[in-house]
Amino acid sequence: MYRLIFIAFLWLALSAPAFSDVLETEVAEIERLAVTAHWQQSNARIEGLAPRIDELTPDQRQRLDFVRLRNLGLAGDQASAIAGLAELLQQQLAPRLRMRVYVTAISMAANVEDWPRAFAWLGEGLSALPEAPGEAAGLLGVASYLHTLVGETGKARELALRALELVETGTDARALCLALADMALAEDHAHNFREAETWRRRQIDACTRAGEPVFVANGKYGVGKMLAGQGRHDEALRWAREALAEFQAAGFAAGAWSARLVVAESLIESDRGLDEAGSLLEDALDYYQTQESHFAIAETEGLLARLAERRGELTEALAHFRTAMGASEAAERDGRERRLAYLQVEFDTRLKEHQIALLEAGRELAAVQVTATKRTQLLLAVGVAGLLVTAILLWGLLRRSARERRRYRWQSEHDSLTRLYNYQQIRRLGEAAFASARSARRPFTAIVADIDRFKQVNDSHGHAAGDEALRSLGSWISEVVGGQGIAGRSGGDEFTILLDADANEAEALLQRLGERIEPITVFGQTFRFKLSSGICQDDGSIDTLEQLIHQADQALYRAKHDGRDRVVRRDMATSSTSGLVVVGSGIEFGRHVSERCLSEIREAQVVFCLTDPFALAMISSFRPDAINLGAHYLPGRDRREIYREIDAAIMAEVRAGKQVCAVFYGHPGVFADVPHAVIRKARAEGIPARMEPGVSAEACLYADLGIDPGQRGVQSLEATHFLVYDRRPDTAGLVLLWQVALSGDLSCTRLHAEPEGLQALVDRLLRWYPADHEVVLYEAARLPIEQPRIERLRLADLPGARYEEYTTLVIPPLGELRDVQGADCEDHIVAAVAGSGPRA
Repeated sequence: MYRLIFIAFLWLALSAPAFSDVLETEVAEIERLAVTAHWQQSNARIEGLAPRIDELTPDQRQRLDFVRLRNLGLAGDQASAIAGLAELLQQQLAPRLRMRVYVTAISMAANVEDWPRAFAWLGEGLSALPEAPGEAAGLLGVASYLHTLVGETGKARELALRALELVETGTDARALCLALADMALAEDHAHNFREAETWRRRQIDACTRAGEPVFVANGKYGVGKMLAGQGRHDEALRWAREALAEFQAAGFAAGAWSARLVVAESLIESDRGLDEAGSLLEDALDYYQTQESHFAIAETEGLLARLAERRGELTEALAHFRTAMGASEAAERDGRERRLAYLQVEFDTRLKEHQIALLEAGRELAAVQVTATKRTQLLLAVGVAGLLVTAILLWGLLRRSARERRRYRWQSEHDSLTRLYNYQQIRRLGEAAFASARSARRPFTAIVADIDRFKQVNDSHGHAAGDEALRSLGSWISEVVGGQGIAGRSGGDEFTILLDADANEAEALLQRLGERIEPITVFGQTFRFKLSSGICQDDGSIDTLEQLIHQADQALYRAKHDGRDRVVRRDMATSSTSGLVVVGSGIEFGRHVSERCLSEIREAQVVFCLTDPFALAMISSFRPDAINLGAHYLPGRDRREIYREIDAAIMAEVRAGKQVCAVFYGHPGVFADVPHAVIRKARAEGIPARMEPGVSAEACLYADLGIDPGQRGVQSLEATHFLVYDRRPDTAGLVLLWQVALSGDLSCTRLHAEPEGLQALVDRLLRWYPADHEVVLYEAARLPIEQPRIERLRLADLPGARYEEYTTLVIPPLGELRDVQGADCEDHIVAAVAGSGPRA
């Protein structure tokens, strides 16, 4: 959020000398009103003094100019205010007033994202600080703010703590109010929501005592924002509404717009007042677009996407999401500009220090010249030698930098283990080679090969043996291919070779490769391995390199199916397209979907999708003919009947002889009946069928919660299954209960949580766990701009919590592990596992 009322309010720790004349009293009263009342009141008093302006001293006129410019910024015209403050800084100012102007100017420059000017003024302020040491807290505060914006949250916290230490022991209530606000802001940007909430509450108390209405509103806004960050949206809504009202009463527009966003977010997440939320967000979007505040635009568009999703307007949600992504990219560019300005100031500061050191050395050299010419000559020689050494070092650094760039480029294009091209580079080079061969009407062939039963190599001889097998195979492929084609590692134990030759030459090359493969010895164990390969030659019917590689990949699958250790050529003219592949979209489609899954989706004749709305929209963007299986889900329908309909729809296309790809949310084989059923049926009818894995919610859970299932073990059950059958939880390990919102639903028609079912689940769990045992409600993030839901609460409080259909209950272990003799042994087991070498 904007730096509220620009940390410059520190200048209002007024202790100016009391003058007896009426004009000084009036000026002091205007300065007091500037922080205790609406800015329009102090402006009105300044206008009232206009007829007597010539009677004011230069210092009094400068103080009034400062108040006027600060009010101009509060009114929203920060650009004009910054220009005026820059002119004011060119004048001869009293040291304390100059420091206050610097603090205000720096904050305003940051608000309009003029980072070079903000950091330049910070450097000038630090240089002038010795003339007014009493203003150190204010300058430390604004320095903390700027370091927060450039991502130096540790430095920002350190500066804020130093400012707080300076004012805590004093009696200046306003300074304490502002220092607490700086501390809260630093913790906010470090995403320490609970710590930031604590600081915000202290800020509210201190600023109330100090009579700082805008900072009181700022504190309430901060509490609301932190509560929203913790998922406590009902509380957040109350605080945000209070903050909005108080910002409006104080005339602080920027703060009011920020508070509106928190109000809108809380309304959306608590699923109430969606029309009000929409109105708030549309107005806020207009304002932030006028201000060209990319970060705020991204946040507003993200909330509009969430609102559209709540309303079921998926197309509009996707449009807002895309706009949010664009604004986020612009915000990231702004962040890089902040960082660049910060680094420039750091560089200039060190350069000045270096220049000062050189000047001091020059003064000493002059003194030495008076007494000893020889010493002067010696120093000159040392200086020349130093320059020579510096030049040599710079030359060495430049050479090293060039080598590092070449090394990094090589590493970005090659696989580190096999030293062949990596997946991205082989596709990039292959596109050019494929296009060249097509234009010249030369034959072009793709080979996809992998090691037979590679997992058995790892399991029988260890991962070091597997790595050596891949390393050796990469070397042999490089020898055999030479300059004839492009070779690379596609991933795992799979390799891709692209040849400017026909399929016969490709088979001859594989023959030479097979002859080159020899036994491998690792740690005294010798083993052999064989290859299976698929070949496909471009016959003019293939449009893209991706399709050619996909067909070679299909030939590889046929080689595996026919018994391995063989080469299968795929003839495009006669090959059958009938088959089924089931793929997983992952939880976040844009991040989790694999290149192989994308290839299957693109190349299939028929695509079925049962995914979240965002993944469906992305798939539809390049496969507009994709069939949405979610249309079968209607309220009140028995899910078993829905599964039968989906099963029948998929199998109808498979039996029609088409190449079918079915995309399922997350991992297609986890808590999913249909994918397994259609694969079994297809295989039983002699139709090729397989499953490609995807990232599951369980995989995301381990990553987000920082859990290693190997430490205590995991018991993973569907919640209703746990209720119906005689299943006992393993309390010494981690227990995961899936689809907890549907607990006790035997009708298979409910899609929402019911308190009775949840209470039955809690009553059953209370047989083994205490009522106050801490559990976690987890929901994986589905979009890059979302955060996962990780809500910790007592077991007894589960019936009153909020649930989605996909909410997972995580029950941490209870007590310590014990061995069969009854002794605590968790540490011994962990040590034994750690000492046994790498784990899969």
